[in-house]
Amino acid sequence: MTNAGQTCIGVERVYVPDAVADDLVAKVVARARGLRAGSGGDFGPMTMPAQAAVVRAHVEDALARGGRAVVGGAESVQEPFVEPVVLVDVPEDGIAVTQETFGPVLVVNRVPDVDEAVRRANATGYGLGASVFSRARGEEIAARLRCGMVAVNGVTTFAGIPSLPFGGVGDSGFGRIHGEDGLREFTRPQAVARQRFPLPVPVTSFRRTSQTMKALVGIVRLRHGR
Repeated sequence: MTNAGQTCIGVERVYVPDAVADDLVAKVVARARGLRAGSGGDFGPMTMPAQAAVVRAHVEDALARGGRAVVGGAESVQEPFVEPVVLVDVPEDGIAVTQETFGPVLVVNRVPDVDEAVRRANATGYGLGASVFSRARGEEIAARLRCGMVAVNGVTTFAGIPSLPFGGVGDSGFGRIHGEDGLREFTRPQAVARQRFPLPVPVTSFRRTSQTMKALVGIVRLRHGR
């Protein structure tokens, strides 16, 4: 909900195992109901007027597909402000799951186990940031996620560590800022190949013949065994 959900690395989808789902949802609902948008509230308006319409469309689509709003709903969009919305049981093909809502909307979906949580988390074209909450398996689960950054038992903490590269994969783009990889973005690699002795077979020349190619194939088979 920070910055009215307008944070590129903010959490938008939550996958929680059945065993702790009821407890988690209850706590999320309690926190979200205590937040308010507007002047003097906890967060401000949509920075782009058109974004409010995007948020409304995502919420309405989720409800139309059978999802439930346990905090707020479509009526939470009161341009230019959007009050907190928490959705549960949203189908995985809903646009609130498949696209970036970029508003104060959180989708919480139950899964049978961690394996299914990882599968669903990776079933997207995006891959920027993620968070994993676990008593003992945090780093193990984090390593299985297809994304550029992961916070274990925290949210967006990687962004506050200058030595860590910041960036994503897939539709979340390429390249990095911060860290050694970020510094490399200001450089360019240059490859130099120097011929130290004449090639025994003129492979890259119009002077090559069919016998030349047979010799080359023989050398490759001798070197690589095939």
